Amino acid sequence: VSKFVTSSDGCKIFAEGIGNLEGPTIVLVHGLGLSTVVFNNLFKDDRLLSKVYLVRYDMRSHGRSGRPVSQSDYSSQNFAADFMAVVEGFNRQKPFLLGCIRLGTVATDVCTHCPAGYVSGIIYVSALPYIGAIMMDLAKDFLKNLRPRLVAQDVADALQAKIDFVNSSINYCNASNWDDRLLWVGEFSHLNANDILNAMSRQQDPEPLLAAGREGLKLLHLYGDADQQLDNAVAEAQVSQHFIERKVVVIKGGSHALFYEFQDQVVDEVLAFVTE
Repeated sequence: VSKFVTSSDGCKIFAEGIGNLEGPTIVLVHGLGLSTVVFNNLFKDDRLLSKVYLVRYDMRSHGRSGRPVSQSDYSSQNFAADFMAVVEGFNRQKPFLLGCIRLGTVATDVCTHCPAGYVSGIIYVSALPYIGAIMMDLAKDFLKNLRPRLVAQDVADALQAKIDFVNSSINYCNASNWDDRLLWVGEFSHLNANDILNAMSRQQDPEPLLAAGREGLKLLHLYGDADQQLDNAVAEAQVSQHFIERKVVVIKGGSHALFYEFQDQVVDEVLAFVTE
């Protein structure tokens, strides 16, 4: 099922759903510069589709969703409203939120602005938990050096930075994943510098997220020990440790795009988490 839903400020959000309507719901939230296409592999995973209902959506300024131009349109409250519009547009209740590739930040928006208990749990996959000081500790030098190039006025270098960003998400770049990498770079190229800055500019207070964890919100934190972009142990120490109901899984040799290169292991852990 593919549809556009309307967020509280009128922004149109593109979303798709597939799977077992009787099972728990997982809403997949893609990373910076990407779109729903990054989850094509999960949307074809028979084990997932037989047991859960998957929903994915393009975040504002990404993919087929609306692209407001003002920074004020990218508030934490609006990102939470987008999530709620998608959940309600598919008539789902108490979904799990899976955030990956640096945009697990929506979980913080949800915990801050949605009603208590709106989600059943959070799944981080190589994710940035919130926008703030943690970004400098979490990012490896490669990513720190890449950030300014993504918004550079030099068009050729900005494009190369987007290619480098995608290629560094995958540890084994080869002919078998060329088509997917090309698709991801194409999605990232759809964004201009203003889109990128807006997507990462909102103010976030991590305390509602941490408080939800202390109050029993479930967390599954998956990451690889060979992530080229993030030192995920920082997120584990600064965020995951606040969750009394948590499971942290470190996958040996795992990349930033863990759900893509280590799909079977990620699906194993996700299914166990949402069906326990």
